[in-house]
Amino acid sequence: MNPNLKKYITSLLVAICLLLLSGKQALAQFAEGYLYNLSNFTGVVPYSWATLSVDEWQNEVYVVYQNLVTVFNDNGMEVHSFGDSLDIGHILDVAVEENGDILLLAFNDTKSSVFRSNYRGEPREEITLQDLPPEFAEMHANRIAYREGNIYLASEAQMKIVIVDAQGRFIKGFDLIRIMGIPEKDRADAGFSGFNLDKNGNMLFTVPVLFTASILSPAGEIVSFGKPGGAPGKFNIVVGMVVDSQGNYLVADKLKCAIIVFDKDLNFIKEFGYRGEKPGNLVAPESLAIDSEDRLYVSQGRKRGVSVFKLTHG
Repeated sequence: MNPNLKKYITSLLVAICLLLLSGKQALAQFAEGYLYNLSNFTGVVPYSWATLSVDEWQNEVYVVYQNLVTVFNDNGMEVHSFGDSLDIGHILDVAVEENGDILLLAFNDTKSSVFRSNYRGEPREEITLQDLPPEFAEMHANRIAYREGNIYLASEAQMKIVIVDAQGRFIKGFDLIRIMGIPEKDRADAGFSGFNLDKNGNMLFTVPVLFTASILSPAGEIVSFGKPGGAPGKFNIVVGMVVDSQGNYLVADKLKCAIIVFDKDLNFIKEFGYRGEKPGNLVAPESLAIDSEDRLYVSQGRKRGVSVFKLTHG
């Protein structure tokens, strides 16, 4: 054999072995195990595509479904519910402040409003949004999040996000159509999903029609990743998105019925879930939430409720 060819083949084999080894190491550093489904005293609660939020201080999960907000403890059992009176309108989403107060995002008549309630969900005050620029004044938010004294409001349909302080005063706004370079004529057909925050206030979301997941910094810098396809690591219809304690990004793919995992450098690690009837299987996963103990909450369709997985590293 030609010495140069032999040297080339040897180098190629070494490179392949190193690549396979790095892949095995990544898999060894991330694992998931199914724990249970959120339940009450009658058994598993049969939600279909409920909206999820986590109280990171108490590790309780809030489920919004058909205007009812239900609180589950860190063992997956229901402990409290509220919101069925419709006094403040139709509750769309919730977030929790450090002191246990609950921020309620509700839709009433033609606008969305934010209320601060006590830990039992009893509204105490409406937070009036102030000093919004004209391009955000008519925003109809459907998602809310909280981080270090600031309230984040997102309109997934309008592709806009606003940050206000605890009293509702405008801090900053983001028009994702402009940031992502999407033509204005496509605004109505775009939309994003799975709005969440990481511990640094970076905004996480997916754009299903673009087959992408994105990370938007508070400074307005954006990183997007993902490619369409059916192979492992590729996107079909991506929706929910969260990040775990090690910086791994988890993206729910509704069509694949799987959770797709990427490391902090956006390298694909693995997929798990997949359609089936076993407890650890998933059916059309949508909303995701994660607590400080790396318990992953996955909202599903077809009355499969909310499945809970424990993530482990190393």
